[in-house]
Amino acid sequence: MAFPNIRRSDFSHSLVHLTKDRPGLQPTDPWARAFQVLKEILTIGIIRSSLGFVKGNRPVVCLSEIPLSSVREYAKPPNEDDNVRKYRMYGIILSKETVFKAGGRPVIYLPDAEGEWIPDDQKWRHVRFEHGQVDFTHEREWRMLGDLDLKQVPGLYVMVWSSVEAKEIMAMSSPVRDKILAVLPMEHITTMA
Repeated sequence: MAFPNIRRSDFSHSLVHLTKDRPGLQPTDPWARAFQVLKEILTIGIIRSSLGFVKGNRPVVCLSEIPLSSVREYAKPPNEDDNVRKYRMYGIILSKETVFKAGGRPVIYLPDAEGEWIPDDQKWRHVRFEHGQVDFTHEREWRMLGDLDLKQVPGLYVMVWSSVEAKEIMAMSSPVRDKILAVLPMEHITTMA
């Protein structure tokens, strides 16, 4: 049974892979900033999987179904520091349909003690949830096994902070250049009333 498109402000038909600052690879750059991480993804055309907080030993790509209108509550601008939001306003936005066809699925939020029934080859989908103690449900997370090859998707959006960065992305040489439908400068979008 097919359901009609859901139109609600707390629901999204897209998923976003947000980037964050990470330890740099170059000794001269102690931190690779989130914008640099985004450019690395676009330069190779692949979102690399990792183990991060994943159960088991199968690396995944993590995405969130947070609506674009709420991303400000989840990610911070490049010049803002806080200890709550770990992501920056940079990322790749894809349709849920695209990610689902590539094998991505919503995670299963359960207490560890209740996740024993999950087969070992599916443990990557389990995220610990202990009411009042451990709660990542605000991430509205989806995961996909392995790397996500952006060269295979029908289209994508790129999220950056400023219009200057948007121009830099548009001028980049990238194997996914023809897949980019638009570059969204969040500095302007998040300040609109």
